[in-house]
Amino acid sequence: MALSDTGIKKYKTEKRIFLSDGNGLYLEVTPTGVKRWWYRYMVAGKNRKIAIGYYPEVTLMHARKQAMTMRAEQKNADVPLDPLEERKKERLAKIAQAEEETRQAKLLRQQQEAEQAQINSRLTFQQLYDRWFKAVISKHKDGGEAIARMFKKDVLPFIGKMYAEDVTRQNISNLLLNIVERDAKVIAGRVLTSIRQCYGYGIGIGLLENDPTSHLKKTAFAGKSVIRERVLSEEELVHLLNVALPESKLSLKGKAAVKIILSSAVRIGELLKAKYQDVDLGKKQWIIPKENAKNGKEHLIHLSDYAIQAFQELFTYVEHDVWLFPDRSKTTHVSVKTLTKQIGDRQTDSPLQGRASDTTSLRLAGGKWTPHDLRRTAATLMGSLKVQPHVIEKCLNHMEENRMVRTYQHASLMEERQEAFEKLGKKLSILNRPIRL
Repeated sequence: MALSDTGIKKYKTEKRIFLSDGNGLYLEVTPTGVKRWWYRYMVAGKNRKIAIGYYPEVTLMHARKQAMTMRAEQKNADVPLDPLEERKKERLAKIAQAEEETRQAKLLRQQQEAEQAQINSRLTFQQLYDRWFKAVISKHKDGGEAIARMFKKDVLPFIGKMYAEDVTRQNISNLLLNIVERDAKVIAGRVLTSIRQCYGYGIGIGLLENDPTSHLKKTAFAGKSVIRERVLSEEELVHLLNVALPESKLSLKGKAAVKIILSSAVRIGELLKAKYQDVDLGKKQWIIPKENAKNGKEHLIHLSDYAIQAFQELFTYVEHDVWLFPDRSKTTHVSVKTLTKQIGDRQTDSPLQGRASDTTSLRLAGGKWTPHDLRRTAATLMGSLKVQPHVIEKCLNHMEENRMVRTYQHASLMEERQEAFEKLGKKLSILNRPIRL
């Protein structure tokens, strides 16, 4: 006869008995009132039983479900199944799993301790450099290519195998003097700055205590830095646009690039990395993506009629679906130094082998000029046309130096910028008129 919750609760006995609920489920009742569920079954001709739990923690309904489950498993098994043995196996498996987790935790702890010991052990400069490069330099826009190239040539061959803490000020000085002796003072200054940053990283994360570059002065190796202030005069611009540029052997794309930089005030790298999709002549706009901008912010340039004409000239000579200035592989843009070298080669007294034979065509009265000087010249022209300084700064996509102003002033000044570029374009159109003889 099937059991009921009401009957179970009321049932009392003077000796231990087993009450059947059917299908192998039994309730054990003791004189002390303890009630315990059991599942009875036969396996290999022997009677077996397995505890299910105590009543009322395990209800009648729950006990029936467990009994039915075990009964079904036995019935459907391909080989005789013993629920009691299966429970033992599960218990042993859990114990084994717990022991394995403990072992893995111990191994992990030992591994972490070993790694910490390695961190605390002496590092070669190469190892210090590798950590610094991975944590800091690899995040640079160029992926750290410039720093890697510089260290591979001028630093690592000399101190890479030394323990970082054993590198002395004299070691650093000697490698810097080697660079100075090949007339590369600017590189020497950059190397000193980079080594100092590398040691600063090591000290900052607790790998080192001292910096051997301390008290080494950048000016002692690189000299005093001179801020370039070259601006082309209007007379020079007239000669450049109407005589020098047309008569030079600079590529047709290069000639168009000069006009684009003058009319847009962009950095040379922003132009040479440009794609067709960035320029919309219909809307008279050029979008410089944030990944191409020096400050990491997208920049919109309003194109004047003069700028549009320059782009149209450029489009005439470009044979690529993506890049305005593709490299020889046709898979990316040219090096950002390409145009600077081409212009510099045409303003020199010492032509290099394999470089341009046209060495003087772009010389101007005010001295040597670079593509970046064109950007500075464009900004100066805007100033002469009464464009407000803060508008010019926006046109140049400069970052506001004052942190407070930068935080609270987010005006884009689109109308003012458009007017500034229009004024600049009209001025260049006047300067670029053919000279009458």
